Amino acid sequence: MRELAIQYIRKNIQKGCLDYSQHAIERMLERGIEDSQVIDCILKGKVIEEQNFVGQDIKILFQEATINTPKFYAVVAAAFPRPVVVTVCNSKNEVWECVNGTMQRRQKKYD
Repeated sequence: MRELAIQYIRKNIQKGCLDYSQHAIERMLERGIEDSQVIDCILKGKVIEEQNFVGQDIKILFQEATINTPKFYAVVAAAFPRPVVVTVCNSKNEVWECVNGTMQRRQKKYD
């Protein structure tokens, strides 16, 4: 299912079919991230996570396409009839770590 969602999102973007939630637009403005950067992130960046909750669209998290530590990632819903950028987030070191060029959620430390 993950690969189908990724293909669906990327093929639609190549056709110019992509929507942004109001929340995503606000976060992009707040963080100085352009839509061209988000599109590049989705088309060329690595997939770092899939969120597949019952009754919701599958969401794919794409990290920024860079050889350095990614500064942001995009959460994209494989919605019909067009994929939707749900939010764009800065990569926080408390939550994410970069391992061999790919962001991974840090393991929660339990006392």
